[in-house]
Amino acid sequence: MDIRNSLSLAGGLLVLATVGYYWGGLGQKTIRLNTSDPQNLPEYEVQTLEGLQTNASGQIERTLRAQALTHYRQPEQSILQTPDVTLYQAGQAAWHITAQLATAHESEQTIHLSGKVTGQRLNSTALSLKTEFLSANQRTQTLSTDRAVEIRSAYAQLNSQGLDANIEQGVLTFPAHVRGTYVVPPR
Repeated sequence: MDIRNSLSLAGGLLVLATVGYYWGGLGQKTIRLNTSDPQNLPEYEVQTLEGLQTNASGQIERTLRAQALTHYRQPEQSILQTPDVTLYQAGQAAWHITAQLATAHESEQTIHLSGKVTGQRLNSTALSLKTEFLSANQRTQTLSTDRAVEIRSAYAQLNSQGLDANIEQGVLTFPAHVRGTYVVPPR
């Protein structure tokens, strides 16, 4: 092998090694997280949470169970691990909602549910909803997601890419790729 080829090959490998060293992060200084800064730490944490909310007349409006709650001051938000919520109407359990994670943004009055989000109607005709992400705005009484949604009842199934719901108006909008099946119930 010619010496020039060997030097050229060695030089090319040296350049690649140098570029890989710096671009690969090995030549950079390690940046440590400043965990003493109060803005990086939770304001408080609660393990194994169970709660009950009632209205002025003492009727239950919702129950909440969660594995853990972590609250941050900046930005003002709370994170719930494995939330399990039951919503009530006129004192009767109406909906059961679960997810792997819930993030509540208090300034926006929004709650983002993520990871195996399920909702089941309990007080009338059976109905279930499944998706991977669902955003709820308490101020505007709306629900939305851009993820795949599956809604099932005893005689129907509806799949959609996304969902927009106005709870006050009782309006559901399925924006894309809607497919449904309906079976006529026996008489």
